[in-house]
Amino acid sequence: MEIFGNLFNKIEDKKIEKTNPNTFFYSTDNSISVEIAKKYDLKQYNSSNKYLLELRSNVNLNIFISKKDIIDNKNLSEIVSADKRAFLEEFDATSNISDPKKLETINNMPSYSYSFQYLDSKTKKAYYLQVIWIETEIGYYIIDIELPVEYLSYYPNIITDTISGLKF
Repeated sequence: MEIFGNLFNKIEDKKIEKTNPNTFFYSTDNSISVEIAKKYDLKQYNSSNKYLLELRSNVNLNIFISKKDIIDNKNLSEIVSADKRAFLEEFDATSNISDPKKLETINNMPSYSYSFQYLDSKTKKAYYLQVIWIETEIGYYIIDIELPVEYLSYYPNIITDTISGLKF
């Protein structure tokens, strides 16, 4: 009888696995998670101490989540503008640079975003990068979503899907 019970549980687990179109990923400190569609084929990597969560796919769709401490006497808009200036200096060739934009609140928390395209100097491929800053009571979460420009039309909802799948 126990054999049939175990077999039934395994069959039920497989049904749930097949019917749930999403995958859950958790940060190294369990302070944030993201539920995202399996269609993106993302895998979690053990990151250096730089990221709480590092997700990558075979087509170079990458999602990096990091966290920084609150900076006193600075508003989020100033911090994001400074981050953008510093980030752009890391690339030789950039284009389609957006200004930091205040987003509708994410989980009732202030947030800003900016984006740009860059040319990877090693592969000579053009990439799109969206950077999202979210201010929480315990710090800032920074989400970098990066993918080759050629895949933007294949994954038009990746930013929205990532943001809507965040859990703090």
